[in-house]
Amino acid sequence: MLTVVAAPALACDLPKIPVIPARDKMGDQAPAVTAATSAYFEGMRAYADCIESALAAAGGDGAPESFKDALIERNHAAVIEAQEVQKLYQERVAVGQTATPGSEVALRKLIEGRASGMPDYDSMTEAFARTERQQMRFLQPMAAAAGAIQSIEFGGIDPDGRNIFVVHQEKGTMNARIGLDAAGKIDFAMLRPAAAPGERRPTARIPPRH
Repeated sequence: MLTVVAAPALACDLPKIPVIPARDKMGDQAPAVTAATSAYFEGMRAYADCIESALAAAGGDGAPESFKDALIERNHAAVIEAQEVQKLYQERVAVGQTATPGSEVALRKLIEGRASGMPDYDSMTEAFARTERQQMRFLQPMAAAAGAIQSIEFGGIDPDGRNIFVVHQEKGTMNARIGLDAAGKIDFAMLRPAAAPGERRPTARIPPRH
């Protein structure tokens, strides 16, 4: 049985790790490095989907424990690798970048709108506003529980061109990513609690880049 269900997992291939030169050797390679890093994360998302599909094909929660453990270990290793690539990209490529004009204001407005339960949907693209409406019953309690915003720190631009921020609130700290379209409307946003120092969270999938 294990031999049969393990086959899908073996077809899940990790993407090639991008070469990210040291800052003093970057030269004019930044655009190419950014494109390669973006492709790497697309590959990681496909890899995560493949792992999930393999687990589902094996019976999901009913799959053999040894098989589930193997998939979880593979996924965990991939998450760690992706985090290290993201960190290296931030240190060598994204450092020195400035936030997209209006992105911090848009993020603050989004968080405060979620907390109040009355977000400004006109400041969002149609697709993003639709998603926000669908999820508001979950987003509002979490946003309200985090308390008022105390400060927002810019952390760089990710390979997808989205702005990275650290949001300090009364009840904790959030890692945030936000993207604006050409008209300045929010077309992507993701916020999640920052890990406490030394905290190692269980991983279920490769986190999408926000």
